[in-house]
Amino acid sequence: MTDEPTHHESAEARHREFERLVSAIPDAAIVIDHAGAIHFVNDAAFELFGKCEADFLGQPIGFAVKVGAVSEIEIRRGTESRTCEMRVVACKWNGVPAALALIRDMSEQKRLSGQLQHAQKMEAIGMMAGGIAHDFNNLLLVMLVHAELLRDDCDPVDPRLAGVFEIIQSIERAQALTRQLLALSRKQPTETSVVNLGKVVADVFATLRRMLSANIEIVTLVGDDIWPVRVDKGQIEQVLMNLAVNARDAMPTGGRFAIEIENRAVTGADRDLAPGDYVAMRVGDTGVGIEAAHLTQIFDPFFTTKERGHGTGLGLSMCYGIVTQAGGRLTVDSNVGAGTSFTVLLPRTHETAGQSADACVEHEGPSGRETILIVEDDQAVMRATAATLRKGGYTVLTASNGDEACRVVQPKADGIDLVLSDVVMPHLSGPEFAEYLATIRPDIPVIFMTGYSDHPVSSENGHSRIANHRAIMKPFRPRDLLSTIREVLNDRAQAAA
Repeated sequence: MTDEPTHHESAEARHREFERLVSAIPDAAIVIDHAGAIHFVNDAAFELFGKCEADFLGQPIGFAVKVGAVSEIEIRRGTESRTCEMRVVACKWNGVPAALALIRDMSEQKRLSGQLQHAQKMEAIGMMAGGIAHDFNNLLLVMLVHAELLRDDCDPVDPRLAGVFEIIQSIERAQALTRQLLALSRKQPTETSVVNLGKVVADVFATLRRMLSANIEIVTLVGDDIWPVRVDKGQIEQVLMNLAVNARDAMPTGGRFAIEIENRAVTGADRDLAPGDYVAMRVGDTGVGIEAAHLTQIFDPFFTTKERGHGTGLGLSMCYGIVTQAGGRLTVDSNVGAGTSFTVLLPRTHETAGQSADACVEHEGPSGRETILIVEDDQAVMRATAATLRKGGYTVLTASNGDEACRVVQPKADGIDLVLSDVVMPHLSGPEFAEYLATIRPDIPVIFMTGYSDHPVSSENGHSRIANHRAIMKPFRPRDLLSTIREVLNDRAQAAA
């Protein structure tokens, strides 16, 4: 008779210990019987579901439960949805066979995993885009230089002149495609300046009005004392154009296109963005909206919901690349039938706007009599560049890569006044050759020419620079190349004087 109470007390002690252990589990823990009714819920479950004990006990769990299974479930908590992982194991509750469901909130891991996958996808496509852009810019350079040289040789009444202008305009449109590819890689050479986003919108308003149909109302709301930002003004205009095109397509029967700009302080609670001051530009429409299933893919390259022939899927990817490259963030919010809004956040700068350093140059570009070494592995680019320099009066030496350039400068260094070098070359890159040149003739200036480079492109006094040397971006116009060369040579002469 004495063993029975002892056994009963031991069973109760084991049950209390089991309950204590389940209560201490950091995951949500729910004990259910074979009918699916809930008998126990720990504190973590109360927090995850946003409910109290009375909402659980005796109620069905609401999920398909299978012992030994691992499944993904969605938990609604008010208007919020949480993605969770549920594992079910067999147990005994008060001596009766039951099941223990352990539920872990995986929402944050899912978000981080999605960001990582998107970053990896953008990196892979960016590498591909950069390689294509490098070769494409070389081809465009050859076409542009020879087309402009041909234009300069034509008489104003030459009937071929109209065709030459058509060629040049087509090359310029091809340049825009290359910029989109480079925006994907986030390595598009930028010409940044300190701007006010309100003024950028005002400057582009007339263009937006022409792009959007007459039955679309355009509204701009700009807050007081908007902070300045450092961006490439042309690229931000591209972002606005692309968002306007999407809005137009989403409102075939008309609607409202609104641009709102305000200052915004971001705190540490926003995990996707560094705390600080930002300028927020919200671009919204009252169109058909975007399905929730598509929102996670909206910035993916080549993803489009438009019919074939009506969209490349590059527009929003380009916008994402431009904003990210500027140190900001681009997000989207949309509801089917209620419109879409994109929010651009750009970091505030404490710099003040300065005057452009660009100088007006004559049509053909300034000339000279100095000797210039061209280092370029693409022979067509070499020939086009050499033709431009010779027409400008310069003596030209050539080398097809950095190694060959080293052999050229060793016996002729005293006779070389400037080096014009590509950046990406086999054997020895442009910056590596420049380092070698600095050891034997540090007074010889180097100008880099590139359409794409892994080397950072910075801006100083309105000029692009790579590895502390002046840089000119391919495809360049002959007069721009000649102007850059003349500026650098003149600076060298002034320094020597």
